[in-house]
Amino acid sequence: MSSLRNQLNYFCEKGKWRELAALYQEIQKQDFKPDSFTFTTLLKSTSNHHFRPLHQGRAIHADASKRGFVESDNYVANALVAMYAQCNSLHDARKVFDGIREANLANPVNWNTAISCFFRGGDHKGAYELFCLMKCPNDITWSAVIAGYVQNGKLVDALRVFKKMRGESDEIGFCVSPYSDTIATVFSACGQLRDLCFGEQVHGYAIKISPYVENDGFVGSSLVDLYGKCSCLELAKLVFDSMVEKCVVAWSALIASYVSNGCPSRGIDIFREMVYEGPEPNYVTLSSLITACANIPNLTFGKELHGFIVRRSEFTHDAYMSTSLINMYSKCHCMICARNIFEIAINTLEFNATPVYNATIAGYVENDCQDEAWEIFRSMHQEGSATPNSVTMAIVIPLCTMSSSLHYGKEVHCYSLKSGLTENIFVGNSLLDMYSKCGKLHVAENQFKMIVKKNRITWTSMIDGYGIHGDGEGAIRIFQKMVRESDVKPDQVTFVALISACSHAGLVEEGLTYFKEMDKEYGITPLDENYGSVVDLLARAGRLDEAKSFIAAMPKKPGPSVWGALLGACKIHGEVEEAEKAAKILLKLEPKEDGFQKLLSSLYSETGMLDKREEAISEMRERGISNRQGLSWLETGKRNYRFISEDMGLVC
Repeated sequence: MSSLRNQLNYFCEKGKWRELAALYQEIQKQDFKPDSFTFTTLLKSTSNHHFRPLHQGRAIHADASKRGFVESDNYVANALVAMYAQCNSLHDARKVFDGIREANLANPVNWNTAISCFFRGGDHKGAYELFCLMKCPNDITWSAVIAGYVQNGKLVDALRVFKKMRGESDEIGFCVSPYSDTIATVFSACGQLRDLCFGEQVHGYAIKISPYVENDGFVGSSLVDLYGKCSCLELAKLVFDSMVEKCVVAWSALIASYVSNGCPSRGIDIFREMVYEGPEPNYVTLSSLITACANIPNLTFGKELHGFIVRRSEFTHDAYMSTSLINMYSKCHCMICARNIFEIAINTLEFNATPVYNATIAGYVENDCQDEAWEIFRSMHQEGSATPNSVTMAIVIPLCTMSSSLHYGKEVHCYSLKSGLTENIFVGNSLLDMYSKCGKLHVAENQFKMIVKKNRITWTSMIDGYGIHGDGEGAIRIFQKMVRESDVKPDQVTFVALISACSHAGLVEEGLTYFKEMDKEYGITPLDENYGSVVDLLARAGRLDEAKSFIAAMPKKPGPSVWGALLGACKIHGEVEEAEKAAKILLKLEPKEDGFQKLLSSLYSETGMLDKREEAISEMRERGISNRQGLSWLETGKRNYRFISEDMGLVC
């Protein structure tokens, strides 16, 4: 019998759960008497088995109960609760626990195991119910409840339990004190909630009870992350500097804090310090830095970072790292380097390369390389190493809109239908937007009706579709249906689309009414884009004086959207003087933008002011602004013709 027990131990140590279960079935036929260790090991094997066979766990439960281990052995009882929870049978887990609880056999370990299992199973209400039944929760119990709520996304509840924990006593009468991991979990919850006030209170409390922040890398890193997410970079750096041992998590959290708060250059400087002084960077560190290079954008450092990654073989053939690098090079407008990484990745990756394809297609789209984007998309089918998913469709369908390639759009739509991807809300919304912008409003209406669970983007896209086609009444009808029949609430973007639809249809009074209702009826604070849509509404209808009075009465300083709308309306009505004023303000607000200057030069041309037109063009050249040619499409059958401005030929 000792040899059988040794085999059980061996299979358990090596994690050979299938062999362990088979051995148990064999020894049941022999005169073998399992003990507590045997049952806990077997139950663990059921929990860790890939398929988690519940029937096998129930058989072990029956054997253990028959031999009297469930009522007499807490280890077996804990293993049973854990097994049922991991097999997604929380009802059975509760029955086992209630059995030992009602027999007054449950000890704190049993309680903590049951509570943790219910949290891991996603039943936070059941877990809290058990917590409330427990007479004297100890430190571990409180920590398990707080961590469980955070794991289930119930961050406010986690902070509520932490507040309640302070001042509580355990069964011996000692004051309950949080462990370091509890403090770190609370910092994490505060960071996700962006609750700086409570986070600072917990920081002060932590300093009083223990030097957790300075001595515990996990706590310090969580606090750095909290202050970073709350945009308190000085405090994040202060906490980082106070840490005795700066682990890779702390370095990564500090770098990510600078990058996410618009200071990518500072994040890169911290990385240089890390290379010289700190530990080896990990995936989180490198992904934050790649994001920094993309945001600046800084191609030189991006290439340096790429070389750093290549020299470390563990990162070279990683899909996530390859995707991040492709995105970085795309943002830096270096598609040659992005394409090189793509070619290497699809030839070396041993698993699904769909994310790499998606990043490359998105990069070409962002850099206005539509033909190359289509080439990569088609190669997904030819190579067979990747399968288009909902993300792919959400990238490719807007590409059809950009190039007015309705024929390609229909092909993509057919593929989405065959693959069952149209049920995805992002794909459905993209199709709706494509058909609207390609002039097929009736198809867009059908697509809108087919989307079962419409979100705010769905409703807004349909409103915008009617607006594009000059059907203001249709846009109003969809908006009224949205607020009357759905649970979806409009936002600022919805009202931009609605008021713009009224503007294009000449429904000035209706548009003004909806703007007033934004705040009064729906409690939505207008953004600059909303004020801009009202200026466009008034000015497009020839009511320039009212538009100027509206701008003067704005409760906030007018932004680029407002002045851009006024400039566009001045061009329509030939108001050169007002257009020049708006363009002068726009030059100060957005000196790197070029659209408004092109609009002004076009106005000069239309009004016969050729000297001023030449001055505007010369100024654009001095600022390095290229005069891009206009382009129109004409689709006949399966061919797409492109007509370039001032060109007598055409491009197919």
